[in-house]
Amino acid sequence: MAETLKHQIKRNTAQRREKANTSIKVASDETSHQFNVMSDLIISNDLLPIEPAESAASNPSDHQEHHCLSGVEQSPAIETDFVMKYLDFVFPALFPFYRPGLFETGHSWLLLLLRKSKIAYHSTVSLSCYFFTMALTDAESGGEHSDCKYRRWQEVEEQTDKCFESIRADVLALSLHSEGSLSTQLERVEIMESVMQVLIFESALGKSAPWNTHLPAAYALFEEIMASALSHQEQDESKFASVLLNIGQPLWTKPGENNHIWSPDQAGFRFCAGFLLFVDVMGSTATQTSPRLMKHHSDVLAPVDEGTSIPSDAQVRLSSIVGCRNWVVRCIAETSALDAWKRGQMETNSLSKVDLVDRATGIANSLRSGILNIQDGLMAAPLYRRAPFDMPAGPPASASSTSTLIWAHAAQLYLTVVISGWQLSNTDIRTNVARIIELLGTVPPYQLRALAWPLCVAGCLALESEETSFMTLFSSLGKVYKAGVLDDALQILKRVWQIRPTLQANSWNLASCFGVLGAPVLIA
Repeated sequence: MAETLKHQIKRNTAQRREKANTSIKVASDETSHQFNVMSDLIISNDLLPIEPAESAASNPSDHQEHHCLSGVEQSPAIETDFVMKYLDFVFPALFPFYRPGLFETGHSWLLLLLRKSKIAYHSTVSLSCYFFTMALTDAESGGEHSDCKYRRWQEVEEQTDKCFESIRADVLALSLHSEGSLSTQLERVEIMESVMQVLIFESALGKSAPWNTHLPAAYALFEEIMASALSHQEQDESKFASVLLNIGQPLWTKPGENNHIWSPDQAGFRFCAGFLLFVDVMGSTATQTSPRLMKHHSDVLAPVDEGTSIPSDAQVRLSSIVGCRNWVVRCIAETSALDAWKRGQMETNSLSKVDLVDRATGIANSLRSGILNIQDGLMAAPLYRRAPFDMPAGPPASASSTSTLIWAHAAQLYLTVVISGWQLSNTDIRTNVARIIELLGTVPPYQLRALAWPLCVAGCLALESEETSFMTLFSSLGKVYKAGVLDDALQILKRVWQIRPTLQANSWNLASCFGVLGAPVLIA
């Protein structure tokens, strides 16, 4: 049944991709990207009504025979249960480093979005169904309560089919054209957040989903939101603070100090903007192109990210979203841009090795100094900034130290391949792969999903003698934690290891690895 459901998911996704490609068009030129939504989608954006669940007493024979309810006819209550599963388990599993402090807005922005957006709502329920299916597979043992288990599988399959149909209908309702625009900043934000939820949903399913289908829409919305802030920016405000204040009013503001506690709408945009920039960078490593949103990094990403979260800050610290500090993501973005430049130079037969090394020097220095600071405990302690009501703000800085080190060593591997090519015997490559293997052994299993990209990079550059170390990491995971991006990484590693003896080192690179399954795979 699990395999049947998985094939159904892939088939429905393929159908959705085909329809979306013929129904959605992106209008863009060098200066503007506009994203518009049919007015009836915005007007009819309420949730389906939630009705009370049928009690066990109303179906005594079923309860006595199978010790569970069939549940299929109780879809509204079941959907509510899956929404809570998403908030309680699925979302924390996808983002294990996202732990907002007491005086941050927390996950309320997500709950608010689910109340307003059918697209976000149905993608959330579908993803919960998918994870629940994987959890049932992990938990199943023997034939105990087989009738009840069968009914639960049937219930999950029917709910999944229903949700996929709803997502397809809702996504196809999006209309992209060059005339007009959404009337308010908040409407743009809500639609962007909805698109990002679909992107999270698709990336969680893995390579069966067309991850680049919805990115152009998210890019266009984000750039329109950022551009609209220019006309509202106060002299003493950062650009991103102006963007947030243009969305709405904060929940709290300390007079005279611009010390804000952001509203759910503002907090949701901060999360989605930070994650979109991260996905943009990771996607560029798979397509060997420069990150499209790189020009916005200085506005959105905090210049200093030491692994702590400050609720009143406007700019984003990715350590509190994906577990990788801003400086590493910037280095990966710069390396990706360098790789794209190198590719262009090679195509015109005008690549200068001296120029390539010179361009890479600054990136290499940033990575080296950042790694040393964390390893030696020399990272300067952040200035104490009094949080509202003197409460601590989020998890301690040490929460992202190990994960950031793993990301940084993987970034060094990426840079080395761009500079020197695919050379498994390279001393820097061997040193960084060994260090990543060592650090991965100290990571809790539930955090491995957030480390899929560095794990995949290191694994592709592993020697045959090191393969067991990576396979051990995967073997300790149940289907719930391995499904999606980690499974994609595993399939990439197996294929790269299989063809390793015949690889053409002079033309092979990390983008080749990410595309080895037939199309570029987003590992994010």
